[in-house]
Amino acid sequence: MNRTIWRANSWAIFFLLIYVVLALKIITFRELDHNIFFGIYSVLVSFYLLSRFALSFFYEPPTVKFDRGYEPTVTFGVPAKNEGENIRETILRIARSDYPKNKFDIVAVNDGSTDSTLAEMLEAQKIARSEGVSVRVMDWKENKGKREGMAECVKQSSNEIVIFIDSDSFVEEKTTREFVKYFSDPSIAAVAGHAYVANAEKNMLTKMQAVRYYISFTVNKAAEALFGSVTCCSGCCSAYRRSYVVKIINAWLHQRFLGVRCTYGDDRSLTNFLLFRGYNCIFGPDAIAYTFVPENFRQFLRQQLRWKKSWFRESILACTFMWRRNPIMSASFYLGVFLPLLAPIVFIRAVLWMPFFQGRSPTFYVIGFILMAVLSGVYYYARTGDKKWAYGVLFSTLYALVLIWQLPYAIVNIRDSRWGTR
Repeated sequence: MNRTIWRANSWAIFFLLIYVVLALKIITFRELDHNIFFGIYSVLVSFYLLSRFALSFFYEPPTVKFDRGYEPTVTFGVPAKNEGENIRETILRIARSDYPKNKFDIVAVNDGSTDSTLAEMLEAQKIARSEGVSVRVMDWKENKGKREGMAECVKQSSNEIVIFIDSDSFVEEKTTREFVKYFSDPSIAAVAGHAYVANAEKNMLTKMQAVRYYISFTVNKAAEALFGSVTCCSGCCSAYRRSYVVKIINAWLHQRFLGVRCTYGDDRSLTNFLLFRGYNCIFGPDAIAYTFVPENFRQFLRQQLRWKKSWFRESILACTFMWRRNPIMSASFYLGVFLPLLAPIVFIRAVLWMPFFQGRSPTFYVIGFILMAVLSGVYYYARTGDKKWAYGVLFSTLYALVLIWQLPYAIVNIRDSRWGTR
């Protein structure tokens, strides 16, 4: 059976799984008789996850609304520390963008690197200049942090759009044009690009992350973008209207939480500042970059812990204004904050408390989890035809068994401002 037929069948399996999940919720609705709180949680978590898939299906950037001929001036900001292995390629990929060379430049910040980063930046600068692209290299002898580097890129620019690219990410030639078309709409403050995993085939961990990244962008960000409310324009590849960023840059740069200066979660925080002002932040599925993800478990866990700290901090702050956005988006957002906080408690009750103290089997909990995990994997295969779909199921398992326990730890250690992976 060829791949096209398999993909068609996978969509049938996807919708069948949704039917089974809904049927299971009806059967287990009797949980309300045993504990109304956990019964409602069970219904809400399924509703939330399925609603994300449903909303994402309706997201299609209105290309008629955006002017593909729009050509504003652009600055690419690339802050870097100890990225000697990739930074030259990162800069040269940008320099070779399919965009008028007199309308974009590159600002690269060497943030106190102790390896060959500066030398590689200067070599990339020489090559790019020979090809007609302006590259400015800022050399900081001491590390100031990524947020300072991003702010410096904005300050060094006089262009209309700033596109931030991680120092280990590579853009496609068309990425610039795919970004800037959205800014023909003055309500748009930021656009999240679509990041794919560059080292996806390295090992099992990177394959799991490749599936997770794809679903995170095509489901979660697409669902939020339907309401102009993407909650995190990812640092690996996102574009901003400079005039809007300038208005909040000092507050963002000096942001503090619980008395401690914020030194991580820069992308989510910057997005939050813009949403608070009422601007729209959307998802550009065709503005593509390839980024490297952690290849060992220790580095991966540290990254995830840092992300959970920033997620909790920025979610708490967003709770104060997200109610002003679209009602559907608001309801989805508050569910997305409330449910993960309860996940560890629900796991303990279903897997430990009920079997050992109440003599009740966690069968329905386990079946529900497996169905949702497989649903994500099948969705990935239906969209891509990529056989790594099973690694998506493995990532969901990893999340349920390991990563949910990071959130309580992240909350307890929220004032620890260390980067975590350097």
